[in-house]
Amino acid sequence: MRVGVCGAAGRMGREVCRAVCAEADLELVCAIDTQCAEKPLAELVPGLVCDLKISNDPAVLLQSGAEVMVDFSIAQAAKSNVNHALRNGISCVVGTTGLGAQDLKDWEEITRKKGITCLIAPNFAIGAVLMMHFSREAARYMDGCEIIEMHHQAKIDAPSGTSFLTAEMISQASERGDSGEAEPASRGLNEQGIHIHSVRLPGLVAHQEVIFGSQGQSLTIRHDSFDRTSFMPGVILALRKVPSMKGLVVGLEKILDL
Repeated sequence: MRVGVCGAAGRMGREVCRAVCAEADLELVCAIDTQCAEKPLAELVPGLVCDLKISNDPAVLLQSGAEVMVDFSIAQAAKSNVNHALRNGISCVVGTTGLGAQDLKDWEEITRKKGITCLIAPNFAIGAVLMMHFSREAARYMDGCEIIEMHHQAKIDAPSGTSFLTAEMISQASERGDSGEAEPASRGLNEQGIHIHSVRLPGLVAHQEVIFGSQGQSLTIRHDSFDRTSFMPGVILALRKVPSMKGLVVGLEKILDL
């Protein structure tokens, strides 16, 4: 499968390029990033054996014959990149967060018309997906819940996409819903009746605790990504699953048979 990567010069993008090149059934055919145009990709990814240069033009996806595009950029760039790819019949795997509901609606319509796939996941770490799955199960039996999500200081969105999705899954499982009551600011964002607290500090990568409380007891479900390589098995799995799917798919759990 021929793969193009948008946001290739970023920390996640570089890991994706490395991971794709390591797989015998995948071929990295283009790398796109507005920050490092014309720079050899191998200079940014130590040890990578690759003669590609980074392009700043998404049109290279078509020129290189990419069948699937992976996007780990920023929300504004992703909107343009994904629109361009989908409208030209190229399926997408998207890890960029901060996208709006209208974006997803538009992409669902395009993928249905084109007969292709757009898979979007707020977190590609398989352990994080299991954390969300176990939290949904726990929500059926525990009375209260709050979420603490912790990321590196450069992460733009807060709360994280993972915490939003976790709150949605818990709310659906427990039928909590938003109480609509005003809460003190120190309690964090109230998302569907669940408080989310965001931490941004140097030295962190991606971490989340889901804390449940019930009569005389508490339960904490935690996932930690200590390195960005933790996301790569999920990205590779998504790339391999994309050809067998159609339409918009939101969440890595949809391809894990959970």
